Amino acid sequence: MTNAIETTTAMISEEELNAAIALLSQATAIHFFGVDTSGVTAKDAQSKLLRIGIHANLQSDPHFQAMSASIMSEGDVVIGLSVSGSTRDTVEAMKIAKENGAKTIAITYYHRSPITKQADIVLHGGTKEFPLEGGSLNAKIAQLFTIDLLCTGLALHYKRESLQMKQRTAEAVLEKKY
Repeated sequence: MTNAIETTTAMISEEELNAAIALLSQATAIHFFGVDTSGVTAKDAQSKLLRIGIHANLQSDPHFQAMSASIMSEGDVVIGLSVSGSTRDTVEAMKIAKENGAKTIAITYYHRSPITKQADIVLHGGTKEFPLEGGSLNAKIAQLFTIDLLCTGLALHYKRESLQMKQRTAEAVLEKKY
């Protein structure tokens, strides 16, 4: 796991990371696309953003990804997660979103994967996954680390609002009677 974080730190471009944070800070709507374990990571990303007061949509079902992408326009930003970068459904949905004017960000390990061709910004990181190893913990840790970098960047961009929202969301959870 340490290797996954170190590899991601070495692979990720600070320029691309800052561009992604800037793009997200200007978005009218943020959407996460990912299937299988990348969908689980996308759910975590959605949660992290909500805690700082930023609403994001999550589509982990391929049909909903395509439908959602088909109604996007300028102002929408899609973050597609795929370790292999070859997850056909996510790649195709990102293509549809881009054709409709949305900006696209890919989080993947492989530099020449199909998802990179559909992305305005590519955030590389992680470790190799072998064919029978889909959803490895190391790959997931790398994705989570990249998401954490994006969310931290947004929280710093909206520092005062983020701190207020963290307090409000924490209070809402603590007040819930179980």
